[in-house]
Amino acid sequence: MKKLISVCIPTYNEEQNVVNAVTTVENLFAEQLPQYDLEIIITDNASMDSTWDKIKELSESRPHLKAFRFSRNFGYQNSIFAGLSLSTGDAVIELDADLEDPPEIIPRFVEKWEEGFDVVYGVRAKRYGNWLNLALTKMFYRILDIMSEYKIPRDSGDFRLLDRKVVSALAELPERNLYLRGLVAFLGFKQTSVTYDRQPRKSGASKFNIIQYFVLAIDAITAFSKAPLRMIGVLGTLLFLVSVILSLYYLGLYLLGGIPVKGFTTVVILMLGLHGISFIFLGTIGEYLSRIFDDSK
Repeated sequence: MKKLISVCIPTYNEEQNVVNAVTTVENLFAEQLPQYDLEIIITDNASMDSTWDKIKELSESRPHLKAFRFSRNFGYQNSIFAGLSLSTGDAVIELDADLEDPPEIIPRFVEKWEEGFDVVYGVRAKRYGNWLNLALTKMFYRILDIMSEYKIPRDSGDFRLLDRKVVSALAELPERNLYLRGLVAFLGFKQTSVTYDRQPRKSGASKFNIIQYFVLAIDAITAFSKAPLRMIGVLGTLLFLVSVILSLYYLGLYLLGGIPVKGFTTVVILMLGLHGISFIFLGTIGEYLSRIFDDSK
């Protein structure tokens, strides 16, 4: 009996790309992966163009294609998660409709999966786009890698293969503000990477703007790092130490040299000390909050 591989394609206003994405995947499996059965799951995030009409046309002649339209736009990460949850394959692959992540890499994913890996994720050696976005993205991945408690692969996206047991475990997690790259890393299992060059969009414009990238970055850092909370306590400790050092310094000047301490200097030292103590208390509260956060997750 053939193994079933599901390819999940999230869409939002991709009328120019969705047909090409489906036919490209079908041709790839027919030519390079004929030993596997194919299931295509399309989740449409309430597109406002003719994307859904094209998806319905595709599904009418393709029993292996299952299409779902959301009641509203629930966001990119939720669209991917829904596709994974609705899939039934022994392995599940997420692929964006714009084909910036080339489907030609899928056979390499499958090869690694057959070698025994449960998670095979793509790492982008090269990508196209606005230089500012590329620079900010690269910087974000490195900051997240430093701050995260889990090993989240640098320069990886949502283009990956997941074994069925990983998908089942992922579906059980109670996350609401999803950052799937972090969740997959959190789950563990046997993971490996495949390096590839990302391609320019086939057509159309990206639906992600700089604000959405920023929101995704905030979700990633706050979901998988306690560092922002702990930085409050660290800052408080530094401020308090500075106030103590300055106090001892000016006290020494007064006792040993008879140099009077100006009132402004005293006020500054007191403010540093009080702010330091306040930040230390806030950091302590943050530690308790981080433990509550862990328990709720």
